[in-house]
Amino acid sequence: MALHLETADGWAWASLSGELTVYTAAQLKSELLPLLEYEAVSLGFAGVTELDGCAVQLLLVFGRQARRVEWRADNPLLCEAFGLLGVALTPPPGGVGGLG
Repeated sequence: MALHLETADGWAWASLSGELTVYTAAQLKSELLPLLEYEAVSLGFAGVTELDGCAVQLLLVFGRQARRVEWRADNPLLCEAFGLLGVALTPPPGGVGGLG
């Protein structure tokens, strides 16, 4: 699990990659917590290779705690999981994943 981060003007653009599972939940939490300091966070998942219920729950808790969060629809795993839960996703610019 890895997080790539870019920031500007109160925004954080983060892209997660690798496995987001119960085995990486502690690392995911420690990577997400500092993002709560930003006015808005845009999270992308293009590089995520595995996703389980534990990670989805952690992401949803993060979404409730964040001032503003934008979930980028750049990975079918996340689109399916969040779609089942009724979570709105933001299409990536030009239909391409990654950082804007």
